Amino acid sequence: MKRIYSKFKSHYENILTYNSLIKIILFLIPLLGIFLKTIIFQGFISNEDPYSLNLLLGFNKVKPFIGYYFSFILVFLSFSLLFKAKGRIIYLFIIDAFITALILLDLAYFRGFQTLPSILLITQMANLDNMGGTISSMFSNKDFLLFIDFILLGLFVFFTRNSYRKLKRRAPISFAVIFILSVFYIQYVPINIYVFNNEDVKNGYLFSNYDPTDTARYFSSVGYHIFDLINTYKDSKPYKLTDDDKNQINQFFNEKEKLENNEYAGIFKGKNLIIIQVESLESFVINKEVNGQEITPTMNSLIKEGLYFPNIYEQVNEGTSSDADLMINTSMYPLRRGSTFFRYPATNYNSLPNLLEEEGYNTVAIHPDKGSFWNYAAGLRGIGFNNFIDYYSFNIDEEIGLGLSDESYFKQVTPILKDLNNPFYAFTVTLTNHGPFDLPAEKRTLEIDKTLDENILGGYFQSVNYTDRQIRNFLSQLDKEGLLDNTVVVIEGDHTGVHKYYNSAIETLANPEDWYLDNGHHTVPFIIWSKGMNKAKSFETIGGQIDIMPTILYLMGIDNEKYINTALGRNLLNTNKSFAVLTDLTVIGENLTEEEKELYKNMVEMSDKMIRSNYLDK
Repeated sequence: MKRIYSKFKSHYENILTYNSLIKIILFLIPLLGIFLKTIIFQGFISNEDPYSLNLLLGFNKVKPFIGYYFSFILVFLSFSLLFKAKGRIIYLFIIDAFITALILLDLAYFRGFQTLPSILLITQMANLDNMGGTISSMFSNKDFLLFIDFILLGLFVFFTRNSYRKLKRRAPISFAVIFILSVFYIQYVPINIYVFNNEDVKNGYLFSNYDPTDTARYFSSVGYHIFDLINTYKDSKPYKLTDDDKNQINQFFNEKEKLENNEYAGIFKGKNLIIIQVESLESFVINKEVNGQEITPTMNSLIKEGLYFPNIYEQVNEGTSSDADLMINTSMYPLRRGSTFFRYPATNYNSLPNLLEEEGYNTVAIHPDKGSFWNYAAGLRGIGFNNFIDYYSFNIDEEIGLGLSDESYFKQVTPILKDLNNPFYAFTVTLTNHGPFDLPAEKRTLEIDKTLDENILGGYFQSVNYTDRQIRNFLSQLDKEGLLDNTVVVIEGDHTGVHKYYNSAIETLANPEDWYLDNGHHTVPFIIWSKGMNKAKSFETIGGQIDIMPTILYLMGIDNEKYINTALGRNLLNTNKSFAVLTDLTVIGENLTEEEKELYKNMVEMSDKMIRSNYLDK
């Protein structure tokens, strides 16, 4: 009897050991698989070329923060222990798939925007319309590595499938232990900082960082999104400016330059204003030739007669093109998280359209996009435009890339402007010069080397050249209608393009000219021209997109006192300062004190608070 009992006991213990091993391995595969994905993720985004993978670099980025990485992953995986049998397997597959999709989204978004997406991106899904080509260009053929653990997990489950019938019990105690220990590890530092006021605690600096890419490096992509959810919830509440906020705002405006007017004050007073915001237009192509052909002959000719600012740094954030619409018309920085037009479309601004309307101007924003795209309809009406015209008002007779071609767009804009009462301000936007810059062959007129033409840089040259030709035709149409005789035309880029999103493709060229390559200066052109003005001058002053509105208002003869204490930008035609603050809070400039740099950086954050608190709502 003892022998039989001993054999039964030994057999039962072997089964227990085997089943325990199965359960452990079943848990370890997604745990290690997801951890490996975080290394792969960092190996992509930390590399100079985010389409190429450097696993060693990724591991070195992750290594100091391994404890946080595993803790965040364990928080999610621990819930599998509350299921039994097939339920546990299904949960592990689902949560692994969810986290993988999140990492893949982060990776694609980073390649496109050099930052990570907020949960607020979900409210912006209308922006995916017509962007198939752009989205597909944000993935790499190495991204399949993110799915290897699914194969391993699937094979393991298949070969051990009979053992799961014995997993009839949940493991609530194991769940509680893993979950509590993981949460405690994550919360130890912030509790010491924010509850016990122990600011000397090790790694405390990690929890005071607001850069999404740094947050993802410290806590993994999973951890970043948890913090993003928390911060998004906090930001969703109405913000009330503190006394310290108000003091900083007053200090900034009190220290703004107050200079005597110069020769440019009011030279366009009473004239119509047309702004042409060109999609993805970078400064580096202006006045350049390829194979003996000017890339932007129209804009080059306008510069020879007008005013040109080649050193305008892009300052868009997560709202990309819509952020440019905001800055050009309000001289306010965009929100630090999410799109301003989506989150706060009804905020009051002392804007370009509002200030011109006080002078009797009729204002209209004319977009070839649908009004739902980046919530343009609500955002631009909120800024103050009397009228908003979008995709649905056009005859969509020719589409290139994202939508209506620039050629068809400008042809249809001319009669719209002709019917406006003078004086008017028309804000127009082009669309064709958008990544991946695959202009149809019949639209390409530059004769360039096949290797270059097949590279995305050649596609960019062809695309910019196409838009430049359409601007020439547009101005010619306006001139025939007599609209240019009393009109000032402003051309500016919404953000950089080929270097921002596709620089790695440029670097594959065998013998690129020096000016092809990214020089680190992500600038957009700012051109001001009026028929017969003959005041050609190029200003080397460093500025940003928030400086465009005050500069235009100065030329239009609007009293400086009406906007000097609301515009965060400065008039580039009458300033002794040369600087710009980038979206990552880098200050590019000359002869600035450390105190000035700190003040200007603070105003980027303060602009966020001013928008959220509706600062100008009196």
